[in-house]
Amino acid sequence: MRQLQFDTYTGNIIEAKLDYWQDIEDIPILIRNFIYEKTTNYILRDEDNNKNYCPICTHEIDEYGFCQNCQKFCNIADDAEVKIFDIDKIKNYAFFNTYYIFDVVNNEVILYVIDECVYYDHPNLASPYRIMETKIEHAYHIFNNKIIDLKGNITYYYKNIDKQNKKDDENYNYRIDNYLNNYDGGTLYTDNLDLLKDTIYRYTNIWEAKDYLKDKYLFASDLTYIPLHFSCFEYLIKDKFYSLAFDNPHLLKYDNEARMLLNPNGEYLDFMLNNNFNFYQYKAFQLCKIKDMRIINFIERNLYIVEKILEIKKIDIVKLYYYLKNQSVNIVEYRDYLKLAKDLGYNLKEKNVIFPKRLMEEHNRLFEKKYIIIDKSYDDKIKEVSSKLIKNKYEDKNYVIYPASSVKEMLEEGKNQNNCLRTYIEDYSNGNTEIYFMRKKSNLNKSFVTIEVKDKKLIQARLKNNLDPNEKIMKIINKWLRN
Repeated sequence: MRQLQFDTYTGNIIEAKLDYWQDIEDIPILIRNFIYEKTTNYILRDEDNNKNYCPICTHEIDEYGFCQNCQKFCNIADDAEVKIFDIDKIKNYAFFNTYYIFDVVNNEVILYVIDECVYYDHPNLASPYRIMETKIEHAYHIFNNKIIDLKGNITYYYKNIDKQNKKDDENYNYRIDNYLNNYDGGTLYTDNLDLLKDTIYRYTNIWEAKDYLKDKYLFASDLTYIPLHFSCFEYLIKDKFYSLAFDNPHLLKYDNEARMLLNPNGEYLDFMLNNNFNFYQYKAFQLCKIKDMRIINFIERNLYIVEKILEIKKIDIVKLYYYLKNQSVNIVEYRDYLKLAKDLGYNLKEKNVIFPKRLMEEHNRLFEKKYIIIDKSYDDKIKEVSSKLIKNKYEDKNYVIYPASSVKEMLEEGKNQNNCLRTYIEDYSNGNTEIYFMRKKSNLNKSFVTIEVKDKKLIQARLKNNLDPNEKIMKIINKWLRN
């Protein structure tokens, strides 16, 4: 309990306000160094010129990541963080980073959200000059049942978040981030997690996952609402199911079969543990109990599409996996082909119909057979649908998401992305699905991610050639969906 004091405003005796960091100078030097190292560890990538640049001085770096000007190496590994930009417009860019830091004061927990802006401009210099601006955006006082924003003196109760989740039938916990007015995911400082052992976090064992959390893209809910509000979190961490613990532990409450994950005698427990299953990998495992992570990950990435294929026709998923691999075709095209075949009355019991020798040729043939001409009525319908969906437009510091507004836009997007968006024209124009485009603000005219949404659920999000977006982009898309 904190010291009592007299509140001159209310005339009451109250607890003294918790002492917390007010500005950047209050932050311990070790943590400031961590932020600096993280911020300077990415590389600047100019995709148009196929060149990498130093994040400190903006000089070009060699193939090994070495900057001759700074005499330092930059991280150019495949999994390294990259900032995409145009070198000729570097002074017009600003890069934003978010960091989460735990601190403990008298056994009470504070979670800080620290934002950093990096831009390359100086009023008195002609060449790019890096400027870093760091500020404490939020200081959250964490309790078992609520969070207090110390800077805004606002209290957020978990029970209110639960009510909203039940009302919306959500599959995600992240509404708390909306409540907290904190929409940016970031990096957690993990070196001090042992501080939490004698606090309200003592039963969560969250510090045991520090290696897993070190490079994760996290939101406030991952560090507060999830570990403190769901009792299964403790057991999942102890069993080293880290992905399941942080991703969607609340879903265990609604899926009794998933409780086998906590059963030490489970037939597949060792396999799931060794591969650190998340919830959706487990759901994939239910559809195809095969100890092959290539196939499990394939199903997980395409879980909704696989379920829809099985509704059309019960087929062997393992055979489907190898068939698509040999055809070098994405599963979405196969789903669309199978639906076209069924709609046109083809016999789905015939092997050459289920697995045609040249899938895309047959796909395009059936498409042309069903859709002879896309006339103006489709365009008018799409414009009408778009005018209603524009209320869902999303915009942040780096990205914008907006609905497709014409047949021409959809055809161009399909061509640029090398996907089959043309097959969605009818469903989209009739309001059976929703199509959105995600763009980088740095290049609004260039296709980036094509998104399909139905019944407020993400169906798919695809980069060019139907590749999956990375975790960071998916976090942004999911955040947009929740809003």
